[in-house]
Amino acid sequence: MSVLRPRNRLVNFRLSEEEFEKLKSSCELFGARSVSDFARNSVLTRMDQAAPGSEDSSGRLVNLDQKVNSLETRVGQLIRLLEATGGNTSNENAFAAANGELGRSASRY
Repeated sequence: MSVLRPRNRLVNFRLSEEEFEKLKSSCELFGARSVSDFARNSVLTRMDQAAPGSEDSSGRLVNLDQKVNSLETRVGQLIRLLEATGGNTSNENAFAAANGELGRSASRY
């Protein structure tokens, strides 16, 4: 396999014996040509993944914010239902209504 871009930079790091054995096992498991090939591909793949502060990471924060807002809404519903029953969850009809409303809200997720 020819190298389209010559690799002329060297990165060096030390491993314990246990870490090196795990690295060799991973190389075999993933079918890497060599330890260097596996380490290089692993590092470059990690670098291509979303870094903190990247757009993908921001998208995750927006998604998390939406879920928190939804949870706040459902907790508010539960509080209103509890207040409507005087906070007495022994009232079976009110408790069943609260379960039904929360169940409907949760089924959307």
